[in-house]
Amino acid sequence: MKNLFLITSLLIGSVLALAGRGSKSALVLVAARSTEAHPIHATDPITIWCAPDNPQVVISKATIIRLRDNEKLEPTLNPTKKNATYTFGSPSINDAGEYKCELETPHGKISHRVSIYSRPIVHSHEHFTEHEGHEFHLESTGTTIEKGESVSLTCPVTGYPKPVVKWTKDGAPLALSSSVSMEGTTVILSSVNYTDAGTYSCEAVNEYTLNGKTSKMLLVVDKMVTVRSEYQWVYPLAVIVITLVLLTTIIIFCEWRNNHAARKA
Repeated sequence: MKNLFLITSLLIGSVLALAGRGSKSALVLVAARSTEAHPIHATDPITIWCAPDNPQVVISKATIIRLRDNEKLEPTLNPTKKNATYTFGSPSINDAGEYKCELETPHGKISHRVSIYSRPIVHSHEHFTEHEGHEFHLESTGTTIEKGESVSLTCPVTGYPKPVVKWTKDGAPLALSSSVSMEGTTVILSSVNYTDAGTYSCEAVNEYTLNGKTSKMLLVVDKMVTVRSEYQWVYPLAVIVITLVLLTTIIIFCEWRNNHAARKA
């Protein structure tokens, strides 16, 4: 009788301590450019799952909620009702993030978090090209401004976990000054001078662990800044004036030569 009571107590204790377990997955991406209208898709389907950590407990109902937008997904229970799964046939960058799995069982409700990871990518309507054929090193078309003007350089990256962003200029850590400041991950150049011209690089990094292996993922985005003189309009004007002076001089010389030849005749 004592042993029976002990076994019963252990079983009740295991139910009271019931928790969940679930999947961790990552999008397989072969490019780094995406937009809201045309989000990049992974090359492979992804199935997320969750289950009670006690394999003897069955599931009566399951719901998976995407925490980013609170969208509810209807998972499928396996025949034994001990596992709930949901498959993304063509997952996109918008599916990356954290999900809450809610399981109803005869012993109460279980809540567990599952994750879909994504390396950093650019998510923007800006135009970027691959740098020397490297799909995760991009460069913009560049920005040209006049001396004394201001410009903001954004780093439009996304990923899960949220990427950590740092900036460099011409390969060295970006130095802040009276003309170079930051708001969040945006670099602001104010009243620029010629020394502010160069290549500004946004480096976005995140890392996650799958199957015991930690991956550190890097994306680099280069933005060229060219500073031109506020008097740059003078140069083409000077060329035009010099050209007109030369043409006038040639015309006057030709007229003088023709008149001089006519008088001799």
